[in-house]
Amino acid sequence: MIYICKGCGELCQLPCKACDACCKAISESCKCVGDLFRPICDGPLASYVLATWLCMIMVAAAGGYGIADSECDRAKQACIAFVALAVVHAVFAFYLQRQIMSGLVRKGAHPSSHEELAKEAVHILLYDVGVCFYTLIYFGSFGFACYSFVMLSCGAGAGWGAAVLLVLYGWLALTYLMAWYCCRCCAGKVLPKQVQRQLQQQPQQQQVMGVPMPSAPAQDV
Repeated sequence: MIYICKGCGELCQLPCKACDACCKAISESCKCVGDLFRPICDGPLASYVLATWLCMIMVAAAGGYGIADSECDRAKQACIAFVALAVVHAVFAFYLQRQIMSGLVRKGAHPSSHEELAKEAVHILLYDVGVCFYTLIYFGSFGFACYSFVMLSCGAGAGWGAAVLLVLYGWLALTYLMAWYCCRCCAGKVLPKQVQRQLQQQPQQQQVMGVPMPSAPAQDV
């Protein structure tokens, strides 16, 4: 009888054990996802990169669906262009963050220094070849997105959503980058030097996108 009771007890515990295994698997999966995105989240312009990726995924999905749903060749061509532009915008967002971090490493600057971030962003904007090419693509993308409403007028289905998202992205991305730069400049001037020195004294040996970030020596006030 005791063995029958033990067997019933084990059977009753099976759902709990299965639930524990599922919870452990979900926890490990979330940890892997967190580790994957942590280098991006720890770098500058993290919100810009993640928001751009999310927006461009929606643009690519709407454009891809619009290719199959379009009723004329012009609308299909516009949807194909939407997908291509979504890929370019998503790649550049990561590229810009990578270039800023690499520039800080080369100069031995601390990633927590708002003033150094602003200076490096300006340097990349003026001298980086990739940024120069993307600037043309960016404004061209915005202009094409506005013109695409004419191309989609023959019937594009989900392509309309991609066009609207690209127009909104053209305004919001530029606004965000300008606001980010202004905030970095203001924070670099307003933030007390004692606080900046404390930030610089904190150990920063983590790697951001595979680039080791050295801790900068404290500067005398």
